[in-house]
Amino acid sequence: MKNEQVYENLKKYSEMLFSDGYIECGYIAAKADGGIYITTSDADFADLKEDQVAFVTDKDVESLEGNFRAAAVLLICAIKAKKDAGAAAIVDSKSILEFSAKKITLPPVLEDMSQINGISVRAAKKNTASETVSALSGLRNVCFLPDAGAVVTGRTLAEIYTGTLVLDKCANGYLLAERKGGIKHITAFEAAIEHIVYKLKYSKKNQQNQKAAEEGQAVELAEKPSAIVTDEEKKIAADIKAAGVRLLEENLVQGTWGNIAVRLNDKEMMATPSGLDYVMLKPEQMAIVNMETMEWKGSNKPTSEKGVHAKLLLAHPESNATVHTHPFYGSILAAMRQPLPVPEKYRDILGDVVPVSKFGPSGTGMLVKNTAEAIGNSPCCFMASHGVVVRGKDLEEAFVICRALEDACKDYLLSD
Repeated sequence: MKNEQVYENLKKYSEMLFSDGYIECGYIAAKADGGIYITTSDADFADLKEDQVAFVTDKDVESLEGNFRAAAVLLICAIKAKKDAGAAAIVDSKSILEFSAKKITLPPVLEDMSQINGISVRAAKKNTASETVSALSGLRNVCFLPDAGAVVTGRTLAEIYTGTLVLDKCANGYLLAERKGGIKHITAFEAAIEHIVYKLKYSKKNQQNQKAAEEGQAVELAEKPSAIVTDEEKKIAADIKAAGVRLLEENLVQGTWGNIAVRLNDKEMMATPSGLDYVMLKPEQMAIVNMETMEWKGSNKPTSEKGVHAKLLLAHPESNATVHTHPFYGSILAAMRQPLPVPEKYRDILGDVVPVSKFGPSGTGMLVKNTAEAIGNSPCCFMASHGVVVRGKDLEEAFVICRALEDACKDYLLSD
């Protein structure tokens, strides 16, 4: 094919989406060279071959046949409808297919859904390009196709992948929560603010980096000189980097969401930077933050949730590590905004009840206040419509708590 770099990117994300169960009979397309490169109907997503990717333009799409033609028209129109879109996909995980059969709108279940997928996910009335474009209108990057999965648009293939993960989590969460009292979604106004801030500020740098990487260009993440100088700081930074990758691998976070902090001394903590991919992130790009003043030093600004980490570390001298995650099952409980009575087998780790905070928008003082009040002396708590935060004596204990909490949430949601 003409563009080898596009093929390599499509191959990479096809394999990731397929191995995670998010695509089986769908299509993936990337914008390039005045048209789109799109996987064909016989594509083997587990091992995509070059001849299973076709280049299609507006002019020659009419020469295509059957489902491939329909998919190509739909994805071309979806990419055109979203001015900054560089990719689109038709995905069909089990949960996404199940929700698409309902033919209803998925409300803003969680903040991360609002940020990346939009203020809601509508259902197209028919599986046509015109109905899809209509369903994608407004502050929306995703729509359901009746009984056929969903269309996901994004600036990069990396954003397609993350958007699909979040969509699957929220669709599955909505379905599971129905049996337990349902979710309490955020308002349309709150969702709109989250989406706009994410698009214009929080994710902007990361998407620029992802686009450069997908185009085969060098990526420079550092903005200022590093603050990581001593051998001890370098070790802690490397540990945080490894922990961030573990969060991704265990599906405790998606994309650049979630963050980590480790106490350095009575006044300072080391924290992950804002809006950077954990895989691309280098240890020397961690930020050092004064927990009392929020002043920071380093190559990149710290996470917008630095206040939550600082508040918890200052209030709990016995805790030296805090981890904020967006786990698959834990986020559902966060969306339900209800405490979790802990099953007996997890109580030694989690306590009797996992509390839940009141809602507070991302990166605000309200979120810090509400989270600190909710967690009290518990090792973890749900952040309403947001995710989970845990604290431990070190990163390893924090991970033990993260895993136990996710298992406890899963047991609760799947129980009769």
